[in-house]
Amino acid sequence: MNPGGRGGLAAGFAALRSGKLLVLLLIVPTVVLSLLAAAPLGPSLSDAFADTLAGDHVIENHPAFAPTDVFDFLREKAPAVAGARAAARWAALIIFLQQIFFAGGLVTVLGRAAPITLPDFVAGARRNFWHNVKCFLIFLLLAGIAIGAWLLVTRALSKKVFVNTPPAAWSTFFFRVAVVVGALFLYAVFSLLHDFARAGRRSDPAIGAWRAYLRGRRLLSGRWPRALGLFLFWLVFGGALLLIGIAIEWNAPAVTGLAILLHILIQIAVLSIRPAIRVGAWGSYLALYDSALPPPPVAAVSASTTPPPPEPGPLTSRPLAEQPL
Repeated sequence: MNPGGRGGLAAGFAALRSGKLLVLLLIVPTVVLSLLAAAPLGPSLSDAFADTLAGDHVIENHPAFAPTDVFDFLREKAPAVAGARAAARWAALIIFLQQIFFAGGLVTVLGRAAPITLPDFVAGARRNFWHNVKCFLIFLLLAGIAIGAWLLVTRALSKKVFVNTPPAAWSTFFFRVAVVVGALFLYAVFSLLHDFARAGRRSDPAIGAWRAYLRGRRLLSGRWPRALGLFLFWLVFGGALLLIGIAIEWNAPAVTGLAILLHILIQIAVLSIRPAIRVGAWGSYLALYDSALPPPPVAAVSASTTPPPPEPGPLTSRPLAEQPL
């Protein structure tokens, strides 16, 4: 696997450098919708934790008392928690549709020679939205069938092979690891097909969803190792950054005003990891897609059938008096 060449990591990091506006655009709706979903908890949080000992435990992230206080809050304020959960479901649906909507804009503006502008991004997102919805439904159907069949087959196989094996045996553990790796491999394959199908509108604005899947399969033929290497890199790199950010935020105390401000900045940085990884991954995939496209046909220059004008004859040397009027 050589994800570093053309259509590899260099294009992804170049997309990150030029797509800071896109990262910000992906962050802002998510933060706003998250705040709206958590708004029903505001009065209950103020009543339970403002100027209380339980609030001090949570702010200081006390290892023994903070979890107990949070569980007491979830039990005592169950109606408010239920309202926030219902609001969160609607917010999650809107965020999901927003991701589908923004994918059309990313396909339009990333990797182009022209600078990224907001009007071009919005125009591409609007034009490709319905195409992306159909591509997602196809992905859901194909990936669901493939991964579901894999899990059913491996489960039936495990019941026959490991019927007399204790659950803590090493063979059982490695078999479960193989099942997870196989499911992740299938997800990666169909995810790449899905992304290449959405990228089909990049070169053909009128292509349908199913034809885009077929074209994506043809373009990925012979390029699967590089594409899977890119997928694995961005998955591991983004997951590692996300885990590190969550660990820093979780263990950071917030006992002063400056510490609380730092806490908020860390949370915003953690929220920005996924949009940044998405822009970088799209930059890599689109560069690979562009490099896989056949070169445009060169128009043949047709030979002119018009005969060249005759060359002028030699000048006569007769005197003017001998020439007829």
